[in-house]
Formats: sequence, C-alpha cells, structure tokens
Amino acid sequence: MPNHSALPEECIETVNHQKVKVEEQGRKAVFLNPDKALVKKVTVDGCLIKDAMLKADYIVSKPGFVDVIVELKGKDVPHARDQIVATLPVWLANPPFSPKIAGLIVCSRSPLSSSELQNMKAKVLIRHKLWLEVDENGRKEYAFSTFEQIP
Repeated sequence: MPNHSALPEECIETVNHQKVKVEEQGRKAVFLNPDKALVKKVTVDGCLIKDAMLKADYIVSKPGFVDVIVELKGKDVPHARDQIVATLPVWLANPPFSPKIAGLIVCSRSPLSSSELQNMKAKVLIRHKLWLEVDENGRKEYAFSTFEQIP
C-alpha cells in the first residue's frame, strides 16, 4: 500500500475508524470507512502549507483509491473552491498520491444558486479534472466512492 512518505510526518494522522472526521471551527466532514481501511488525515493549513498562500484545510486519503481535498468554510464557496484548486499542485508535488483526487467544500450556507453551483463544479472538473462536492449544511457523511466519479 502506498504511503505519503514525502510529507512531513507531523502533518499526517493515520486512522482506521469506521467514521473518519476532520473538523475546524464547528464545521466537519465525515467519511464512512466500514471496512476500517487505513485512512490518512493530512493537515494542510498550517502544516503541509505554512505560508500565506491559498490552501485547503485537510486532505483525507484512502491510499491507492482516492484523496479528498477538504475545505471547511462559512459561506464563501468560490473562495473555498480557489483554496482547493490552489492545494492541488502542492499535493501532486508530494507523491505517492491516489489515482483519483477530489474536493469537498463544507459550508454553513451557500449564496450561490443550484445552477451556479453546478456550473462551478463543471468548470472545476473540466479545468482541473477534480470532482467537487459541496455540502451546504455539514450533516452529510460521505462514502469514499462518492468521490470516485472523476473521468
């Protein structure tokens, strides 16, 4: 199984919980892991990327399957998208990474209409080959297969 040995060890927490959770300032993302596979939670903001550049909060990786770049946000969904997109090349510079990489924005609410969200997600997919999910209430739990939809 691949590991993320190029990453600073202090930025990685490896778990095998049935529910893998990342949270910050009252927002959280929960990933279902019923087979209790090893999952890596990588702290991006302040660890993998320490400078002032745009960056997401976490990467949740089921190695060899999918890596999900996670941004926990208030309501600025376009800014969250930019943070995920800015994190992508940093992640790709630290192999090995999984064959599929996706993004997840968890926000308190989105000022964007559903058609604006769909357009934004389509543009990210076309430009960056990145499947993007937006959770507008932070109550969903995600199967890793949700993020497998990348062409």
